[in-house]
Amino acid sequence: MAMPRESAATPEPQPVRVSPMTVDHLSEVYAIEIASYPRPWPFKCFMDELTRNKFARYLVAVDNTGAVRGYAGLWMIHDEGHITNIAVDPEWRRRKIAEQILVHIIDQARKRELNSMFLEVRRYNVGAQMLYTRYKFEPISVRERYYADNEEDAIVLRVENLGAQEFLDNYTKRRTALGKAMRGE
Repeated sequence: MAMPRESAATPEPQPVRVSPMTVDHLSEVYAIEIASYPRPWPFKCFMDELTRNKFARYLVAVDNTGAVRGYAGLWMIHDEGHITNIAVDPEWRRRKIAEQILVHIIDQARKRELNSMFLEVRRYNVGAQMLYTRYKFEPISVRERYYADNEEDAIVLRVENLGAQEFLDNYTKRRTALGKAMRGE
């Protein structure tokens, strides 16, 4: 007799507070890094990004218990932003945490009057690609064999003009929908 399969229901959205990463967050951030990537950045890289890289801004997503559930990095050089990473604790994925972080990054980029933003995403990370394209990041090129762990290609996604009306209209719509989801509406 076949056993019924458990429902693959999507977990409830998890509201988080996105704030600047500090050295005090690094142990939790690094635990997420190790759980998320087959070849994690060395711990020292995070320390250097926080303490030495004047172009870098790193963020954490903290839940209501004070636990770090995700993090992200953004390099801001001249009028361009490069999202270096967005990672969410594997146990907390599919709860809109990455989207909350992305919205915060876009807010920061707009406040700092950045004109454009880009990132690399694994060719087979369809979920991340869907998130970014919902926010009008468009594929512009492929970096072949970019990821050293498995030589997977990276797709470069870019928003060329953060001030374009089409981008702003979509961003406002998406940000509003995210806020409603966080409130359970």
